[in-house]
Amino acid sequence: MLLAKGNVHNRLVFIDIARSIAILMMLEGHFIVMALTENHRGNDLFLYDIWRFTRGLTAPLFFTVSGLVFTYLLVRKKEPFFKNKRVKKGLARGLQLILWGYALQLNLFYLFKDLINHGEYTFSEYMYIFHVLQCIGLSLITVILLYGLSRLIKVVPLTWWFGIFGTLAFILRPTIYAIDFSNVPRLIENMLVVTSEDRSSKSVFALFPWVGFVLFGAMLGAYVSKNPDKVYTNKFPLILFITGLVLNLFSDSILSVIQPILLNIQGLKPFYGLGYLFARFGQVIWVLAIIIFLGKHKRYLRIIYRRKLGFLKTWIIPVGFGSVGLSLIIYTLFTGSEHYLFPTFSVYALGHLFLFIGVIITAAKFINWNYDLFIKIGQNTLSIYIVHVIILYNGLFGFGLSTYIDKNLSPWFSIVGAIGFIMVFVYFVKYIETFQKYYNRLFFWKKTS
Repeated sequence: MLLAKGNVHNRLVFIDIARSIAILMMLEGHFIVMALTENHRGNDLFLYDIWRFTRGLTAPLFFTVSGLVFTYLLVRKKEPFFKNKRVKKGLARGLQLILWGYALQLNLFYLFKDLINHGEYTFSEYMYIFHVLQCIGLSLITVILLYGLSRLIKVVPLTWWFGIFGTLAFILRPTIYAIDFSNVPRLIENMLVVTSEDRSSKSVFALFPWVGFVLFGAMLGAYVSKNPDKVYTNKFPLILFITGLVLNLFSDSILSVIQPILLNIQGLKPFYGLGYLFARFGQVIWVLAIIIFLGKHKRYLRIIYRRKLGFLKTWIIPVGFGSVGLSLIIYTLFTGSEHYLFPTFSVYALGHLFLFIGVIITAAKFINWNYDLFIKIGQNTLSIYIVHVIILYNGLFGFGLSTYIDKNLSPWFSIVGAIGFIMVFVYFVKYIETFQKYYNRLFFWKKTS
């Protein structure tokens, strides 16, 4: 996902659509988290519940799609490992993401202020945090290493390599977290675990479990790369949907069967209860299944909406979703029970999901979508991520919106602000070639002056 731009015709469109959705969800989610007051965050507010569900899905989708698109491009050509240009580019890209991640945690404002006032600067503990870019960068390097290992040991298919190690990244989480890191440099500790200690240098996206989502995405990317003709069939999205259903319904049950067998391994800690991680991945592949299904049948959907069916009939789908969603929400509120469909998914959550789909379809009917620009957003995720950290989180330069809006906005102002924040990046991507041209001119002038 966080990769250099590529020709959209050289890869499957659903990948770019998923990238665009993931980065837009990230922009919206980060702004709302930063802006919304504490008084409006609670389970008794159903709109907040809708947002919280989508918010919880954003990072898993972001990481999974990163692994998917990276691996799809990596294994597309059957070249020797050391002659594969994607291997070299991938290693460079992984290192670039790690360096950018730590660079954005610098605070140049305070650095120069301390240098001027005290003649020295001490890096704050915030510099040691292992965040999104670092985690994705190191995860992509892990993908390359596993790809190289699969070329040496050809008995096991590449998709199995990624699936097995993705599973291990989830179930080894309690074992890794039980290790004593007191004698380990904090930088290394933050790469592996999110410490339970309350400290400013607490890691946010440690490798365990987040590398698991990247590896599962790599598993999908490897399959799609070798079977591109099977993607836009009815069978592939159906398999994805059923797999997601199984992961949401039976993850804990499967782990309860596996755990007694694997606990014979000395030092391995119990991992029952981590089914929610697999369930989240199941929800991610539901999203991918829906994107593929709509992509396959978009011609028929256009025919339905372009026909003059009358006002009532054209609104039957969004009104139907919204009505069912509201009915489920009201039912659970009156009965006082959420009635879990799966261990991680309740009737109440299903109601919110249906209502959310109705709202999205309604919005789509009023907006004149620019499809090419939408795809372009997904092809510039790294630039968007870097700029959004600088603007929203005071990254690198030490000043930004968080200084002024930190949990100070009401829901409506937060929503309007989030829409405006997204629009800033829509126009940023629209004119990104112009920005790059001026940047290159400035860089060239510096080199020759």
